[in-house]
Amino acid sequence: MNLKLALRNVFRNRRRTLFSLLVIGVGVTLLSFVLGFVAEALRSTERSLALELGALQVGDARVLEGRASGLEALISPSDLDKVVGLVRTVEGSRISPQLNFAGLIGNEKGSTLLLARGVVPEDCMADYVCMLVAGRPLAEREAREVVLGERLAGKLNLRPGDTVNVAAGTVNGTLNASTVTVVGTLRLSNAQLEERFALVPLGFAQRLVRTTGVERVLIWIEDLAEAPQVRTQLEQRLKDAGLSFSVRTWQDLSPFFESIGTFWRAFSGLTSLAIFVLVFFSVLEVLTISFLERTREVATVRALGVPWSRVFGNFVLEGMAVGFLGGLAGVMGGIFLGLVFNALGLTFVPPGGTMPQPIRVAVGLQTLVVPFLLALLATAASSVYPGWKNARLNVAEALRAV
Repeated sequence: MNLKLALRNVFRNRRRTLFSLLVIGVGVTLLSFVLGFVAEALRSTERSLALELGALQVGDARVLEGRASGLEALISPSDLDKVVGLVRTVEGSRISPQLNFAGLIGNEKGSTLLLARGVVPEDCMADYVCMLVAGRPLAEREAREVVLGERLAGKLNLRPGDTVNVAAGTVNGTLNASTVTVVGTLRLSNAQLEERFALVPLGFAQRLVRTTGVERVLIWIEDLAEAPQVRTQLEQRLKDAGLSFSVRTWQDLSPFFESIGTFWRAFSGLTSLAIFVLVFFSVLEVLTISFLERTREVATVRALGVPWSRVFGNFVLEGMAVGFLGGLAGVMGGIFLGLVFNALGLTFVPPGGTMPQPIRVAVGLQTLVVPFLLALLATAASSVYPGWKNARLNVAEALRAV
């Protein structure tokens, strides 16, 4: 009965009510859009970092912390077999050993610095195939092949099918060189890295630097949120097996992500606060006028013996009814706006990047529930003061009011 009465009172002045619903609906729509954009931006960043770095990495602590190069503290073949055996006990995990090295690449037309990554082609977690702009991906673990960054290939005027010389320091401190065939070029999101970057088969990388070991083992799991738990399990298993290797999650290896997350969370919080203030004061003004127009009505009800607390509760219920209807409209608007925006397929090239990145917004409970609850809270809070003031008025004086 109270709810039915509250809804009738809400629509007694339809113009004011529609204004309130419009303010709330627009606020909820915009907030859901912002939260969806932030959620998708963070999710996309997490995914790309995890694909590049692995959800977890196993290796010497000095290497993982950047205090030593990979060639100074390698994982031996016997230890690698043990590590792989332990990692495979993690359900759904994928493994990719890697060996990174720096060197020179060039031909008679010139040479430049090289940052190469030795990978097992069939195990490579990052989808380098989708980054290819020419040629084909690496085919065999032992082949003398290389996939170059597009800018690096352009600098040396190389195309798929050409040969080029690669030189690097070995684990013994000597220099070794080899001729390899360019089989493809790829485009990275980082323009500066693309000018130095190359992929080579792991077997070739090991022969070039004269080692049988690897620098680190990358591990991929589907649920990135479980990475810290998996890290704890692996650290204990490595310790029990007598291995002194360390385990790091993708967040440990990219500390700047925490700064990015903090910025976006602060942005979302400020936007939420702004929407709350907008809805609060807009609805407060409307409800104050609406409640004051019913002064004699309230006095009559109070004179008939209705307690002030019940009157106050009805006023708050009216405010929440407005918030519920406006929030529901905003949720529908947020879903519609998000789906339309995603359908546009907009992209942008980040500063220093080369590849267009999609701009999308997440549409789901995570981005819709918070704005809806915020609308309910703002309207309930805005009805407290005018509702309390009208419910506590002096009955005799109110009855004499015109």
